[in-house]
Amino acid sequence: MSRPTSRALLLVLALLAALGALTPLRAQDSADKPIAGAPIPTDGRQVTTQIATWTSQLDAIEKQIGAGTLAEEDLPELRREIDATLSAARALADLANAALADKRQLLDALGPPPADDSTKEAPEVARQRASLNSDIADLDGRAKRAQVIATRAESMLGIVVETSRQQLAARILGRETSPFAIDLWREGLPQTIEALSALADTPRQWWESDGTPDKVAAAWPTVLLVIAFATVMGWPIRRWLLRRGGPRMDIPAPPYGRRVLAACAAGLASCAIPVLAIASIYGSLEAHGLLFGGIEELARGLAVGLSLYFVIAGFSHVALQPHLPQWRVARLSEDSADTLDARLKFLAVILGLNSFIWIGFRLDGSGDAFRTIVNVFMNATLAFGLWPMLGDRAWRRSEAAVSLEATGGEAVDPRKYATARRLLRLFVLAIPLTAAAGYYNLSDYIARNIILAGLLFGMFSALSTIVGELAAAMLNAPDGSLRKVRTALGFSDEAGGMAHFWITGFFNVVLAGVLFTLFLPSAGVPWDDIAAFFETGISGVHIGNFTISFTDILLGIVIFVVALRLTRMVQRLLERRLLPQTRLDTGVQNSIKSAAGYVGTTIGIVIAISVAGIDFSNIAIIAGALSVGIGFGLQNIVNNFISGLIVLVERPVKVGDWVIIGGNEGIVKRINVRATEIETFKRATVIVPNGELISQSLVNYTLHNKMGRVDIPVGVAYGTDPGQVEKVLFEVAANHKAVLSFPKPRVLFQNFGASTLDFELRCFVANVEESLVVRTELMFAVERIFREREIEIPFPQSDINIRDRDIEKLAALLDRVFARNAAEGNRTAAPTGQNQDRRDE
Repeated sequence: MSRPTSRALLLVLALLAALGALTPLRAQDSADKPIAGAPIPTDGRQVTTQIATWTSQLDAIEKQIGAGTLAEEDLPELRREIDATLSAARALADLANAALADKRQLLDALGPPPADDSTKEAPEVARQRASLNSDIADLDGRAKRAQVIATRAESMLGIVVETSRQQLAARILGRETSPFAIDLWREGLPQTIEALSALADTPRQWWESDGTPDKVAAAWPTVLLVIAFATVMGWPIRRWLLRRGGPRMDIPAPPYGRRVLAACAAGLASCAIPVLAIASIYGSLEAHGLLFGGIEELARGLAVGLSLYFVIAGFSHVALQPHLPQWRVARLSEDSADTLDARLKFLAVILGLNSFIWIGFRLDGSGDAFRTIVNVFMNATLAFGLWPMLGDRAWRRSEAAVSLEATGGEAVDPRKYATARRLLRLFVLAIPLTAAAGYYNLSDYIARNIILAGLLFGMFSALSTIVGELAAAMLNAPDGSLRKVRTALGFSDEAGGMAHFWITGFFNVVLAGVLFTLFLPSAGVPWDDIAAFFETGISGVHIGNFTISFTDILLGIVIFVVALRLTRMVQRLLERRLLPQTRLDTGVQNSIKSAAGYVGTTIGIVIAISVAGIDFSNIAIIAGALSVGIGFGLQNIVNNFISGLIVLVERPVKVGDWVIIGGNEGIVKRINVRATEIETFKRATVIVPNGELISQSLVNYTLHNKMGRVDIPVGVAYGTDPGQVEKVLFEVAANHKAVLSFPKPRVLFQNFGASTLDFELRCFVANVEESLVVRTELMFAVERIFREREIEIPFPQSDINIRDRDIEKLAALLDRVFARNAAEGNRTAAPTGQNQDRRDE
């Protein structure tokens, strides 16, 4: 079910659920007296007597089980009896084994007996040895006999549990007379008419009873006074709830958590006065002795039915808020909210009517045929109320919700929870179909669990949202007490998102487990099975020589998290308070801080592993076995693995860094335990083993910050004023918005080149990833301003010096070149035909 539906169904069947929960608790309280007796016998004769008692008890239980005459209601009591015997037998076995270990330790202290008869032992030592051997034999016998009893009880307990499950399944899946059978109506219709007549005649009989008019005459002033008192008390409560937590018109866009709180407060306020008035009337009539006979069930059914209606109608309206969309809990359109509100009120009428019928007609003591007809009617009406509530018209998203969820241009289905509602409709359809087929218990089972699941899911959604909003308020509080709590817990401003995720996630897991546990009894799981499961989780599950305890594992995780937080606190104390007061180098201070982190993390891991119940000797055996494999060829893998741990701990690189390693330049995309992925600027992926990442030199442009330097070399012609060049370069750097003023730009006169005076502009940018773009823009600006101010950027040139005696040689050379060209021109001046013939040849 969805969030608004579940909130609208808050407190549905709450009274029935509470009464149903009290029944197993009372049964459990009455069964808390173990039949085996609380004290554990220690004397040998008492142990023998107790084991004989347990044996006779198990024999009797075994006969009952073998006879197959156990009723379903008898199995819980029988199971508790076996559980008591099992626990007592195990306690006796553990006590005997502990005493046995002590005796064997004393026997070992005496040393081994003499190897041959020639060596005599001291009489006192011999007597002690004989006494210890006798005690060991007696204790060993006790432990084995108690273990036999425990094993037998455990086996019988499994049989009882399986029998209980089979009987439950048979009861739920049992088929009775079809509602279309003529015999059912022939028998049930007169019973129905009789029950309706008796119900209609109940007020007359009540009024005609002895003393009723006088009691009513004496009670009505008190009843009116109580109603007035309830109204007077309910009105301030309603005003206080609405004023402190209800919707407010001056808040145009409240956060989601505030809307949930407003829905809860307004829901309680809307149903406070009518429910208090109903409870006051019922209590006053009962106090004056006016509720007796059939009128008592009639009044109780009417009170429960009306209370359910007011609660459901009140909460559905304030949760959906058809006319106040800014305070609507469900992200539905206005038309869907109005439709769903009306259909929930219709469902509230059906639930109230069914509660009145169930209590008022006293179905538990009525005939089978009449009870069958009434159950079919109630389940059919319930399905009739649930079916339209799950329709598409009532679950259309609002435009704001569609635009909020439509990320990345993906289309969003305007129908909310379409798949889940289709599945729920199948279950709702199964309610009347199974009843029509004669499976009345299965129909009741499905209907009850649908309502209860919706109620619990609504509680989960509301509490989860409220806790999430409170955590966000604490982690994002700029000042005040919430900020002090955040500082005390060691959460930084940057780690707020991660802390919010883990806090809400842990709370949601715990809350889901608690609510699921509350749902299990309705699903058919006995409270004894639930208690046994939690007891197993606390004591641990034995698998061979290992014991897995979920509570120990959880405690180990908690200890590890606490150790990490304490380690971070110690590191901050060293960094901010202690180390700055010393004369140590900054690098040494960082090393001390890192070493403190390593030591604290290691201590936390060791303590957590110990608390979790993991034996270090087993870890040593595994490590020894792995070392053999490492020696045979896993050196590179282990090297990369250890290097990956170092990378993850020291963080020389992180995802998003701009790095150069081994000739590869790009952005770090992923850091795994074995290798690191780097994406080059050509969009190629390079897999770098972590061993190379640690062993080779690494250039990281963005390790501690993204500030970077841009270098632009410039050459100008000889004769240019260097001061003007420096002024122009500073002007170009100052006019670019990405260039930082601190550290300030620098202009360096680098060299007297062969053709140019070499300068270099050095400036810093906040994001080194933009350095290439900034460099290009600066070079465009330098070229433009140099051209405007006629500053020449020459190309490489060389001066040639020619002596006088070389001029005659040059002239002679030119004459020969001209003469050769003239001769070639005469030879090529042949007729066109001859040239064509030559070309043809």
